[in-house]
Amino acid sequence: MKWMCALLVFSIANLEAAEWFEKLKVPQGFALKRFAKVPDARQMTLSPKGNLYVGSMDKGSVHVVDKTGKVSVLKDGMTMPQGVLWHNNDLYIAEVSKVSKIANFNEDLSKVPELVKVKDFPSDRHHGWKTIAVGPDGKLYVPVGAPCNICDKQLPYAALHRMNLDGSQFETVASGVRNTVGFAWNPLDKKLYFTDNGRDMLGDDIPPEEINVVNKVGEHFGYPYLHGSSVKDPLYGAKLPEGLQITKPIQEMQAHSAALGIAFFPTDKYPKEYHGCFLVAEHGSWNRSKKAGYQITKGCIKDGKVVGYAPFITGFKDGEKTLGRPVHFLFLQDGSFYFSDDHDNNIFHVSFSGTKK
Repeated sequence: MKWMCALLVFSIANLEAAEWFEKLKVPQGFALKRFAKVPDARQMTLSPKGNLYVGSMDKGSVHVVDKTGKVSVLKDGMTMPQGVLWHNNDLYIAEVSKVSKIANFNEDLSKVPELVKVKDFPSDRHHGWKTIAVGPDGKLYVPVGAPCNICDKQLPYAALHRMNLDGSQFETVASGVRNTVGFAWNPLDKKLYFTDNGRDMLGDDIPPEEINVVNKVGEHFGYPYLHGSSVKDPLYGAKLPEGLQITKPIQEMQAHSAALGIAFFPTDKYPKEYHGCFLVAEHGSWNRSKKAGYQITKGCIKDGKVVGYAPFITGFKDGEKTLGRPVHFLFLQDGSFYFSDDHDNNIFHVSFSGTKK
């Protein structure tokens, strides 16, 4: 009897020790494990020395994760530092009202230099957080979200911009963009693709979230007049501004699924069926009667259209209980990738064992 009781206690202890993410479902050929616990993990970037830097937006901090998974604080006391980016030995950090950098940073955490401001931005916190990236053109891309749920504000609001690395030659790449938290370049067609979050307070199922593609600089993507392909805004959609041409999304998603990060599979590390394919982090709804999103989805660009858009990694919720919320992706040189989770404060590593190209 004693050994049966001991076995029961041991089994219960093991059950309690199990982590929710051990039940995440990944496709065949992929394996997932937790790499580190990082508070409010959002955008990630890898340093020249192989350390992972993570923007912790709501914590006001940037964290550093070394190769063993040890987490340290680089800087704190910042205002919603979502965006982090290593480029040419400089570390860029995007807060709400500015983008700054540490030039030629040697990664000595005991003597972290002061940030040098690159460019000022509006201070509105509503959709003010910023993902940043350097494009194939060598320019720094920075979004400025709409400072509201729905409103008609002039630029630089509701747009995606680019500038030189020193902040000069600032220009708008795409306008009519309510709030993009993820954008990436397709290695096949070289075009810029971005996610956009639809407005709230129109019910559970409209308007849709969007994936868009920029075919030429200066396109308008509808906000605040038109949402998705056909949803006219009740306040601003009755009559479009004269001469306005709207570029419609190439993919619509469930309303309130909160599509954030997007990343394309590297063509030199994956078989042909993954070429032109991308991942989207559906962060998950906060104001829908039944939760939507809470998954990582995959789609592919074929002949200018999205095909096969479907769940790729699932299990971030249990019924209506939130377990995790995916945010951002970072592909590594070996073809594996990290993704962040700002609900349970995780960085996950996903490896691929399928046949290479």
